[in-house]
Amino acid sequence: MRMHRVMLMVVFGAACLPLPAVGADGPVWPPATAVAPAEVVWQGIVDEFRPKGLGRVFRAVAGAERHQQSWQLPRPVAVALAKDRVFVVDTAVGWVIGGRTDGSAATRLKLPDGVAPVAIASNRDGDRILVADRDSGVVFAFEPKGSLLGEVVGRDVVQRCGGIAVCANSDVVITDAEAGQVVRVRSDGLEVARTGRRGTGDGEFNTPTAIVEAPDGTIWVLDPFNFRVQQFDADLRYLSQFGQHGDGSGHFALAKGLAIDPDGHLYVSDARFDAVQVFDQDGRLLLIIGGRGFNAGEFWTPGGLAIDGRGQMVVADTGNRRIQLMRYQRRDNRK
Repeated sequence: MRMHRVMLMVVFGAACLPLPAVGADGPVWPPATAVAPAEVVWQGIVDEFRPKGLGRVFRAVAGAERHQQSWQLPRPVAVALAKDRVFVVDTAVGWVIGGRTDGSAATRLKLPDGVAPVAIASNRDGDRILVADRDSGVVFAFEPKGSLLGEVVGRDVVQRCGGIAVCANSDVVITDAEAGQVVRVRSDGLEVARTGRRGTGDGEFNTPTAIVEAPDGTIWVLDPFNFRVQQFDADLRYLSQFGQHGDGSGHFALAKGLAIDPDGHLYVSDARFDAVQVFDQDGRLLLIIGGRGFNAGEFWTPGGLAIDGRGQMVVADTGNRRIQLMRYQRRDNRK
């Protein structure tokens, strides 16, 4: 099945422009003569996963046969990418579903009894999927087809998990939403660094959630109720921050997700703005993707997002009960 591909919005550093009409022959922005380093391409929407046959991509397959067995997404909140597969945490049903990026060949991860999944991440090779339990903070490792491999972060490391990420060296970083801390744990389960407390000062947090490792090895943490993103070195020493509360472009109101692309740009989803804002590491706003709606490139209370090393991007479009797939790509690599 071929997915329709449409240029989504603007190039980095330009003003935000309307989304072009969806369709194989839709207009493309920016024009070929524009000088810009990168662009974001919309690829598809998945609102249903099927264990067999073709997935259903929104507006990509008209009249495709509907299989009786399928998994819809009543409340997708967190996402991860692993090679050609996408994984979704749905808190309404307590599931983690993985499948191809068209929704086909899907499977449910075999979570232990009583686990309430809240966060998910993949290692760089895409052969391990990590899922965190909300209440215990235990992080479980799975192989992509769904089998449980074991625990990588044990009980009592955090009080309540907010988010997780896998570092390049296979360490796991995890936020403690209750204690206002960030913890780094080795792949063998040994804690190697911890920082933070509840507060508003540098290196302090008010319910930290999403967390990512940048290409340079620094750690970025979403501090949503302090309306900012904070940066730490690999040993979790505070480095910098940006962000402020407000209703204008570049402000934060109800930030939900954090991701970073291969060139180090930071993406923050905001459920009040129904958009994803893109910043450089100095906090300069580069691009706004979205706005409230149900069409391609529009969102309703977006949640978690993820970007892999190839620039593939997935956004949990929570209120629209679906995920959206996009791609960040340098313009000199465009085919």
